[in-house]
Amino acid sequence: MPDSGKDVMDGRDALPMTVVADGTAQRLADRTSGDPQAGAGGFQDGFQDELRQRLRWAWRVIWRGKYLVLACMILAIVPTILLLKQTPARYTAQTSILIEASDVRDPLSDRSVRTFLSDNVVQTEAALITSSTLARRVVDKLHLEDDPEFNSALRPARPLSGILATALNPLSWLPSGWLSAAPSVPALSPMAESEMAKAQVVRAFSSALDVQAQRRSYIVIVSFTSENREKAALIANTVGEMYLLDRLEAGFDDARRVSSWLGERLEVLRRDVVAAESAVEEFRSQNGLRRKGDRQVTLTDQQLSELNSRLVIARSDLAQKQARLDQARSVLRSRGSADSTTDVLQSPLIQRLREQETTLLREMSDALKIYGDRHPRLVGLRAELNGVRGTIAAEVDKISSSFANDVEVAAAGVKSLERQLEGVRQQANTAGEAEIRLRELERQSEATRSLYESFLTRFKREAEQERMQRANARIVSPADLPVAKSYPREMRTLQIVALLALLFGLGLVFLLDRLDTAIRSSDEAEDLTGLPVLGMIPLQRNRKMNLVEELLRKPRSALADAVRSLRTAATIGTLGDSKVIMVTSSVPKEGKTFVSLCLALLFSKAEKRVLLIDADIHRPRLHSAIGIDGSRGLAQVLGGSATFDDVVQHGAAGTLDVLPAGQETNTAELIKGAAMEAFLRDLLPRYDRIIIDTAPVLAVSDGRLIAPLVDRVIYLVRWNATPRDAVRNGLKLLRSAGAPPSGVVLSQVNQRKHSRYGYGDYGQYYGRYREYYAE
Repeated sequence: MPDSGKDVMDGRDALPMTVVADGTAQRLADRTSGDPQAGAGGFQDGFQDELRQRLRWAWRVIWRGKYLVLACMILAIVPTILLLKQTPARYTAQTSILIEASDVRDPLSDRSVRTFLSDNVVQTEAALITSSTLARRVVDKLHLEDDPEFNSALRPARPLSGILATALNPLSWLPSGWLSAAPSVPALSPMAESEMAKAQVVRAFSSALDVQAQRRSYIVIVSFTSENREKAALIANTVGEMYLLDRLEAGFDDARRVSSWLGERLEVLRRDVVAAESAVEEFRSQNGLRRKGDRQVTLTDQQLSELNSRLVIARSDLAQKQARLDQARSVLRSRGSADSTTDVLQSPLIQRLREQETTLLREMSDALKIYGDRHPRLVGLRAELNGVRGTIAAEVDKISSSFANDVEVAAAGVKSLERQLEGVRQQANTAGEAEIRLRELERQSEATRSLYESFLTRFKREAEQERMQRANARIVSPADLPVAKSYPREMRTLQIVALLALLFGLGLVFLLDRLDTAIRSSDEAEDLTGLPVLGMIPLQRNRKMNLVEELLRKPRSALADAVRSLRTAATIGTLGDSKVIMVTSSVPKEGKTFVSLCLALLFSKAEKRVLLIDADIHRPRLHSAIGIDGSRGLAQVLGGSATFDDVVQHGAAGTLDVLPAGQETNTAELIKGAAMEAFLRDLLPRYDRIIIDTAPVLAVSDGRLIAPLVDRVIYLVRWNATPRDAVRNGLKLLRSAGAPPSGVVLSQVNQRKHSRYGYGDYGQYYGRYREYYAE
C-alpha cells in the first residue's frame, strides 16, 4: 500500500499501478515484461482494453444523460417546427451574365487597348451588381418601397414574430414610466425619414440578392429570393438589365467626361495658339521681318539679295560698255575712223544720213552726165553731200565719245552698289539674333498649333464614340420562374437542427459528467483512490423495516449478500484475517453506522464474540439504529467515569455486544491515542472481532487517531454523492497518519439506476439477478 497521498490518482480515466487487488496491473506488467514481441503484444492488448473501457465509459455517460439529450433535441426541434410553420415560402430565380473585356481608349491617341479579364475583375463586377446604387435603381424602377415584402411598415404582424421581438428586446420588459425620463431624440425631417425608409427597403432588397462569380469562367450568377416566384424572376432579370444599363451609362459618362475635358483643353490650347502666333507677328513687325511664301526672311536679307542682283547686273553692263569702248578705240586706231563700229552702223540717224549720202552721190553721178563740173547743180549737190558727210562725222564722234561716258557712268554705278552692299552686309550681321528669336517663336507656335489640331481631331472622334457605346456584358441566361421553393427546406433544416441539438446535448452530458465529482462505479473508485473496492452496499428504501430482521431473517436478500461480500473481503487478502476493523468516511451521512452495524451483525452470526463500538462521540447514531440506551458508553470509559463492563450492552442485536458512544459535554480532547490504544489492548483477549464506527476524517481528527491502532480501515464512499475532492483529501489525511485504508466500500447504491446505466462493475448484477436474492 502507498504511504502518502501522492499515489492517489485524480480523474476517472487514470489507472495507477498500485491497484493490484484484482491483479490487473500485475498481469499487465507480467505480459509486458520479457521479450520485445511479448511486450508489443501486451501493449496492444492493453491499448485495446483501454479503448474498450473508454468506449464503455462514453456509452454509460450517454445512456445516463439520454433524457437530457432528448430534452435538448425536443427544445430545439419544437421551436424550429413552429418557426418553419410561421416562415413563408421563398423562391429563388437566377440569371446568368457574361462579363466581356472592355476597350480602353487613349484620349490622346488613336489606339484602343483591350483589357485582360481576370478573377479579380469578375469579382469586382460581381460586387458592383450588389452595390447600393444599383439596388436603389431597381427599387425605384419596380416601386418596391410599396411592396410589404421589402417594406416592414406595410407588413402585417405575425403572432410568433411579435412574441420573439418582445422576447429579444429587453427594453420592452421595462415599465413605460422608466423610459419617460430618457432624453428626447430630436425629430427627423420628412425628407430624412423618407431616406431612412428607402435605405431600409434597399437593405431588405440587398439581403435577398446574391451574386456569385463562377470559378474559371466569366459568368456571374445573379440570384434573387422572394416570397413570390414571379417577383423573384422579374427582379433577377431587372437586376441584370439595370447592370447592363449601368455599364452603358458608365461608358457614356466616361465619354462625356473625356469630351468635356478635351473641350476645356481645346479652349486653352486655342488661346495658346493665338497668343503664340500673335507673339510671332509682333516680334516680326518689331524687328522688320516679313513672310515671303513659306520662307521667313528679314528686310536686310532681302535688301542684300536685291543689291547682289543689281551689282551683278551693273558689273555686267559695265563690262559690256567697256568692251564696246575698247572695240571703238581699236577700230579708230586701225582705220582712223569709228564709222565701222557696230553702234555706229546700227545707229538709225547715221543710217538715214548714209541713205542721204547715197542719194546725193547718185544724183551727182546723173548730173555729171548732164552738167559740167561747175554747174551750179553739181555745186549744190556737192555742198549738200559735204554737209551730210560732216553730219555723219559729227554723229560718229558723238557715238564714240558716248562710249567713254557710258563706261564712266557704269563704273560709278558699280561702285555705288558695292558701297550699298557693304552697308547692308553690316546690318545683316547685327540682325542674326532677331532672326534666331523669331525662329524659336515660330517653333513654339507650330508645336502649339500641332497639339491643338491633335486635340481637335480627338475631340471630334470622342464626340462620335459617345454615340457608339456598348455594355461589354450580356445576359446569357435570363431568369425563369422557379419550380420549387428554396427556403425554408424543412427536412434539411430539421435534420441540421436535430444534429446540432444532439451534438449539443452530448456535449452538455459529457460536460456535466466531467463537472460532476460523484463516484458511481467501482472502477471509478479504484481509479481515484488506488484501492480495491471491497463491496457495494445497496440503498435501503424501506427504512421502517428492522435492520436485524433484514439481515438475520432474510439471508438471501441483496443487502445480506452485499454485507457478506464485504465481510469476506475484510477477512481475506494480503493482510490476513483482521481482528480490529475501523469503518470511516470523508463526510457525514455516508452510511458508516449502517455499514458498521451490518458488518458486525454478520460477523456475529459466524463468530460468538463480536463487539461493535460507536466511536463517533460527536454525533452518535448507533444507539438510535438499534434502539438501546446511548447515554453512557465510550465517552465515559475514556473519561474514567465508568468501566467497560458497566456500559457495554450484551446481546443488543442477537449475539452482538454494542458499546454506545455515550453523551458527554466536553468531547474535544476525549479520544486520545494512548488511552484508546490501552482500551483496545484490554478488549482484544475478550473478543474475536471488534468493529469500530468512527467520525468522518474531514470533520474531526478522531478517525486519524484511531486508524493506526486497528488492523484494517474500511473507507466508505457514498454512491453518486460524495465529492471526489473529499475522498481524495480524506485518504490523504489517513495516509499522513500512517494508516492507509485497506479498501473502499460504495454505500447507498441505487441498484435500479446502477443497473440501468450499465457502469460495467459487478454491482450492476444486483439489479439484474433478483431471483438470487429471493425471500
